[in-house]
Amino acid sequence: MIERAAMLRFLAVMTGLSLMACGSAPGPTPAPAPEPAAASAPLEAVQADLTGVAPPEPVLPPQLALLAGLMPLRSIGADTFRVAHPTYDGRGVVIAILDSGIDVGVPGLRRTSTGERKVLDLRDFSGEGRVHLAAMRPESESVVTVEGHRLEGFGRVARVAAPPYYAGVFQEIRLGTAPEGDVNGNGSITDEFPMVVAKASSGWVLFADTNGDRSLDDESPVHDFAVAGETLAFGSAPGATDPGPMTIAVNFEEHDGRPFLDLFMDNSSHGTHVAGISAGHGLFGVEGFDGVAPGAWLLGIKISNNARGGVSVTGSMLRGLNYAADFAEQRGRPLVVNLSFGVGNEVEGAAAIDSLINEFALKHPDVLVVISAGNDGPGLSTVGFPGSAELGLSVCALFPGVFARPPEPGVPPSADVLGWWSGRGGEVAKPDVCAPGLAFSSVPRWRTGEEVSGGTSMAAPHVSGAVALLLSAMQQQGRRVRAVDLKRALMAGASQIPGATVLDAGAGVADVTGAYRWLLAAHQTGVYEVRALDEDGVSSAAFRRAGLRTAGDTLQRFVIRSVGGQPAARLLLESDAAWLRAPPMVELQGRPETVTVRYDAFGLRRPGAYVGTVWARPATDTIAGPSLGLVNTVVVPHALDRPFATTGELGPGAIARYFLDVSEGRGGLQVRLEVAESEEAILYLFEPSGQPFRGGSSLTAGQESGRVATVHVRSDDVVSGVYEAVVVAPPTAGVRFSLDAALPTVVLTAIEPGPRAVVHNPGTESLPVRVRGELVGAVRTEHVTGRHAAPVTLQLEPPHWATRLVVDVSVPRELWQLLTDFGVTVFEKSGKKVSDAPLNYAFGRLEIDLDSSTVAGGLDLELFPGFAHFEPPETWSADVRIVFELPDPIPLGPDSMAAEQLDLASHDTRAVPLPPVPADIAIPDGLQALLSVRVDTPGTVPSVGRGGTPVPVRAVDETP
Repeated sequence: MIERAAMLRFLAVMTGLSLMACGSAPGPTPAPAPEPAAASAPLEAVQADLTGVAPPEPVLPPQLALLAGLMPLRSIGADTFRVAHPTYDGRGVVIAILDSGIDVGVPGLRRTSTGERKVLDLRDFSGEGRVHLAAMRPESESVVTVEGHRLEGFGRVARVAAPPYYAGVFQEIRLGTAPEGDVNGNGSITDEFPMVVAKASSGWVLFADTNGDRSLDDESPVHDFAVAGETLAFGSAPGATDPGPMTIAVNFEEHDGRPFLDLFMDNSSHGTHVAGISAGHGLFGVEGFDGVAPGAWLLGIKISNNARGGVSVTGSMLRGLNYAADFAEQRGRPLVVNLSFGVGNEVEGAAAIDSLINEFALKHPDVLVVISAGNDGPGLSTVGFPGSAELGLSVCALFPGVFARPPEPGVPPSADVLGWWSGRGGEVAKPDVCAPGLAFSSVPRWRTGEEVSGGTSMAAPHVSGAVALLLSAMQQQGRRVRAVDLKRALMAGASQIPGATVLDAGAGVADVTGAYRWLLAAHQTGVYEVRALDEDGVSSAAFRRAGLRTAGDTLQRFVIRSVGGQPAARLLLESDAAWLRAPPMVELQGRPETVTVRYDAFGLRRPGAYVGTVWARPATDTIAGPSLGLVNTVVVPHALDRPFATTGELGPGAIARYFLDVSEGRGGLQVRLEVAESEEAILYLFEPSGQPFRGGSSLTAGQESGRVATVHVRSDDVVSGVYEAVVVAPPTAGVRFSLDAALPTVVLTAIEPGPRAVVHNPGTESLPVRVRGELVGAVRTEHVTGRHAAPVTLQLEPPHWATRLVVDVSVPRELWQLLTDFGVTVFEKSGKKVSDAPLNYAFGRLEIDLDSSTVAGGLDLELFPGFAHFEPPETWSADVRIVFELPDPIPLGPDSMAAEQLDLASHDTRAVPLPPVPADIAIPDGLQALLSVRVDTPGTVPSVGRGGTPVPVRAVDETP
């Protein structure tokens, strides 16, 4: 899915960004900035007239954002490179943005630095804007009715094109909620737009009533965007020429003489923001406000269904890649592809889309695919796919110092730090380089006020733009450069981040000038595939999350294979860690070669994460930098047979990792962070797979949140294996902290019909135990089977008492590797979207607060798989757990019966009876009562879990 900026909710708390953006921070007040050159006043008047509310202003005046450096080109040296080489600004290069779409109507995405049209083509592979057309005949020379919508002025169509005519209706409600679903800006998302399609001498054209006067007489025909670059916009006042809130392009296809129509729009804003970073020119109408490569052309390719959470649909990534490559090849233009997309890996290196991107890279050796690393950090093994594709360039995120505090005259900005949210490697040798993951960039008019956005989605276009600068330079010098050369140049020219490992930041921060010098030196490099030989055999790095299996388990084998067709090569090997030893060299003779490295077990005794790399440099060009690295990570976890506690101190932006062995003594987990007075930090917790713990991802301790942050993982949510807890300091201040973690002493192992709670004492002493239960709602489980890529819809009928809906969805890990996305969306029966929470891993949880109107109408839960290949499998499956929660838990039994107390002997297991479920709570047929059980032992962590149990007697009447 679109790599959204989940970390932004922390910025206001931790950095004062909101104060800076609102202009209310302490310090000198800047002089009022002049209005942007963009002509937005007429549109504001129109929207205010339609809705009664004037549209918001930008979060910061664009001129001030420019002066403050909030398009942080400085971080990768793009600004100084362009000053030194004014014509190497991306001109002559195409950047394909595979994303949510691009709004070509916003200032900054209209022209290149040389005055040419900025966006060469817009193409929709998502199907979200498809308008189903049917043959039609007008009622008269001037009137046509389209699915109940009467339009005057049909003569305008007849003057342009002869029969046959086709018509259809586009419904706003398909685009989700407001404002992204409100294409005409009138405050409603239920509008319908009738459209007429005909074939003129210049090709298929669309007529639509854009201004709402129910006439086509004043409308112009709109061709496919590739033909004339024409667009339309709904919401202008009748007779006016002012644009509406969303710019829409038209895509036509023809099959058997019949037209097929897609409307191309960015109803997310994500792609428009990304495009502005990579290649914007004169953003917001402000001269000099540019993205990285203002001279580059853009190719906008929509691959996501934004109404369902920005999920890519079956085959859309591959179709987009192929279209971009064909487009550039037909025009003889250099191409770089930007993919600010991704989901979490379950088995790193096994995803089908990774293989497809590697195949694409080998088929198109001159095209570099730049991919965001994902926003699931700072835990290890959190780089998502397709960012884990070996032959792509995966980009991690910096937190630019210019966003850390309000600008002050004469005071330099804070230093950039590694973005705490940025995905880290582990099972794959990723990311490759870092770039700014926060920027003030272009957004569609309806998204005004949200110009600042962050994530590795924003880091990738910084690097895509940098690649365009380098390609522009090489093209103007008459040099051919391969994708692998560009990738190696950016890695070789990067500057390392102090304290960051190769899993955190790859080669470091990309630097355009450093990469340019590397390319000028004409270094040679090969294209290699690395596989760590383990039980999966698909990972590009060795990652032992649970430490060494035995004291003698000290050997690790890697297979290196040349995949670029280059001749034989001798690579010199060198380790960067004392505990990691390697042979001096490896000879590559065109066949796979195995390299065995050795671990020093004595150097891996203390708990922690040990990261070491064996770097391979070509013997014929040792100053070119490494051709590849054999990355090794050994985690030595803390055993939780007794509670763990530690204290620490971190500098600004620094992190501390702690690994906790939860493979034994399941039943829950508690991790607690406490910070010093007036300080703050974030506590993250990650499951053994690298996924953020289910039920949450992080908590903040300090300031308004209180000095303590505690994560409780329920017994039914805990996963056996090694968890990772990470403490993150703010980017502008250090923190002193204490951290402790513990497992429950007595374990809740099951909730059985009866109801009964099954408890177990794994310890060596008899313990006093108190067991209490509560009714928290009702639950049902479903095993869903779907066919091909068709979505499956489950009908939900919430009980009248339900105030919250929780949906857990899990798919088999082997299915997950075949996907690029999996949408989970809840709709009202009317078709209006209530909420979405696409899966980011094979397990995901959606939580929605319910109101009386939603409960009364019923809901539909849609499961929507998106597969990497064009042809999906015959069937797919998912398991769904649907929970309806009460407004407040109800104790089981009166107060005197609410808790069962007993002494539980060492290693004893006992089924403890619980009071019956209250008979006055109506549990509808098909649902089970959902109980929450808490097992307390004095002075220790409780074991808390949830489980369903049948209700033998239930009320019939559900009337409130």
